[in-house]
Amino acid sequence: MISINYNRLFNLRLAHTYYQNERFRGLTLQPTRNTRRLLRGGNMLFKAIPFGITVLYRAAGDEVSPVVSLPDDLTLTFSLKANDRAEFLNITDLDERPARTYTASDILYFTNDPSAASTDPENPEEISHELLAGIRNSLFMYEFSLGGAPGEVLIRVSDAAGNLVSIGQTADGDPLPTTLTLSKNDDGRYIRQIDLGNNPAGRYVVTIRNTEDDTTLKEEVFYVHDELASQDVLGIVDITYDSVTNLLYADTEEYELRFSRKETIWKYFIVNKNKKVRFSTETLTINDLGSPDYGATNFTREGAAPHPGVQINGLETVIFKSDDPIPFYEIPKTSIQLEKDPGDVLIGNLPNPSHRGVVKNRGGTLESEIYVFI
Repeated sequence: MISINYNRLFNLRLAHTYYQNERFRGLTLQPTRNTRRLLRGGNMLFKAIPFGITVLYRAAGDEVSPVVSLPDDLTLTFSLKANDRAEFLNITDLDERPARTYTASDILYFTNDPSAASTDPENPEEISHELLAGIRNSLFMYEFSLGGAPGEVLIRVSDAAGNLVSIGQTADGDPLPTTLTLSKNDDGRYIRQIDLGNNPAGRYVVTIRNTEDDTTLKEEVFYVHDELASQDVLGIVDITYDSVTNLLYADTEEYELRFSRKETIWKYFIVNKNKKVRFSTETLTINDLGSPDYGATNFTREGAAPHPGVQINGLETVIFKSDDPIPFYEIPKTSIQLEKDPGDVLIGNLPNPSHRGVVKNRGGTLESEIYVFI
């Protein structure tokens, strides 16, 4: 009887602080065509597991050695797609840092550090994302403008390892120099065809320098991939192995893509629809009693009552804002009370903001608006 054994190469799980127990749903990871080809050639299997994926390799009779050995330097690439992109973007904080905030044209890029690999399922290697300025085909036109618009600039492209690469060929088929001079067009813009067809897919950096080569004027990071460039991809995950660490076919690596929930200022618009409360003479307050998984938050009235500059549907309106941001969570926040004068509860549980609703950015502060008609 022939026994076929498969060992796990790695497990990759998804975690999100929005969900109870951080068990994340709603994202799909799939290998690219080239990665599927590598997996087939290496007698490997790709499988979905609860809250993530796993890759297995077929082992020889000793139950450890692979039947087919792939090179020690190996990258497996997976696309990351959201089942409900709008909801995911609404509940997730994707900003890389205050100066680099997520935009709709960005993609999320994840890659492991082979030197930091973990084999402990309880303490996986946590992989955070980098924001990249989209996915490009291996041949694309790069167009941009610069403040001051100097007549000439230098352009360079480097790969994920920081090595400069040629971005085209001469008429004779020889590689172009890795530093090229680019002249400004009559309309004040710069344009250059970039051809990376002789280079592998992956992360590339375009750097624009002044002609003195002492100042960086612009820098953008792209992912170059002909297959994924035409797809609606939220992100890309590269799992890499190298000959330095030599971890391919060693103990099972454990990885985790971790996402953080978004937090916003909650802004309540209390609208006097039935006109049973006199906004001008009766005092309205919002009192947060606190609830499990949330702390109590203070709410402060914005402006006078009624608000002199805001009416909803022509009706008197009072506005309250939380003093601090409140995190989104799949379990609703309860016991936020609307009170008239001290102790007279009008509404015992004010609604939470919709996690599918629009989040407004006001001067760098995120706000969720909730409309309550009384």
